[in-house]
Amino acid sequence: MQIPEQFLTNQAFQHDLIGFDDRLPVRAGTREAPVSIPKGAEVLPDGTVKLSFYAPKASEVTATNFKKSVSLTKDAQGLWTGELKYDEPGFKQLQFAVDGNPVLNYMAPIGFGSSHPINYVEVPDTDCDFLLLKDVPHGSVTREFFRSKVTGQYESCLVYTPPCYHQSTRSYPVLYLQHGGGENENSWIFQGKTNFIMDNLLAEGKAEPCLIVMCCGMVQVPDENGVRHVDYDRFNEMLVDEVIPFIEGRYRVTGGKWNRAYAGLSMGSLECGQLILHNFDVFGAAGLFTGFLYPSKPVEDFDPAPFQDAERFNSAYKVFFRAMGDQETSIPLFAHERKLCQQYGIHTVEKIYPGEHEWRVWRNALHDFLQLIFK
Repeated sequence: MQIPEQFLTNQAFQHDLIGFDDRLPVRAGTREAPVSIPKGAEVLPDGTVKLSFYAPKASEVTATNFKKSVSLTKDAQGLWTGELKYDEPGFKQLQFAVDGNPVLNYMAPIGFGSSHPINYVEVPDTDCDFLLLKDVPHGSVTREFFRSKVTGQYESCLVYTPPCYHQSTRSYPVLYLQHGGGENENSWIFQGKTNFIMDNLLAEGKAEPCLIVMCCGMVQVPDENGVRHVDYDRFNEMLVDEVIPFIEGRYRVTGGKWNRAYAGLSMGSLECGQLILHNFDVFGAAGLFTGFLYPSKPVEDFDPAPFQDAERFNSAYKVFFRAMGDQETSIPLFAHERKLCQQYGIHTVEKIYPGEHEWRVWRNALHDFLQLIFK
């Protein structure tokens, strides 16, 4: 792997939940023995990641990324350092541990995944220059708040408006874009780089201008004792009954199913699949990124009834997009659904990308899906 300088230094990869500027070294230790703490994770041109963690009283510090783990080495000032070598690019969760206890490294990039704040490292994929921050017109990302009857509290969503939105009086279609399990509405911006992907597509004339709305699909509702828990099945109710009316009442958008698209990754694609199978009048295009139309049940128990009216399904969705990573463990399910679609005559656009269950796949999927909708 050899990563060019323009990828290593691009500010798209500095844009995370806690900041935009590059992390500068911070000072620690004492006045008599000051310590300069460098970046917690720095990518080198060959894909090697330099790691550092300041813990002068620790006995052991490790860094792990699923299949890769390394024990860091402590110097006289209490700074632990080491290296991880990556063979493939992408967004990599990075777990630091001090004396066996998981901790957050405040000098490494911070995101959100697995239902908690996470450290990560971004090994740039040189085949994905479409997500870089470039010298093109940029859209806006706004956080909105709305009161939800489903959850009984205020909810938050992020809304991307294209660069032309504030310079025109026209109305725009809307893509409702959902994250995966253990994530939230921030993920498609800070980890998915959605705004940069769309900015670049619009600058190249490859996509139609639209709004992109990102909600939290980990819907929290109270049980009979008032204890809140996640009810995944309530999200589509909140989306249709609350989010869509809120967006269409607040922004200049063109209503109607042909001006709405729905896509999601993993959990978000399962939510999407269930809605489009049983509600043909809400959306005119759908994207399943690492997902299926039959979640939470064995393949042999899948009810093919909605597939059997292929004419209705095909006329309801101008684009039915399916995407998967070539190393994904659920590739057999993806192949089975392909056979079902072929058997019943369901029209699909199918893409398989390099990668596993990861942002490398989902960014590519979004990049391609955006070029197909609202044409």
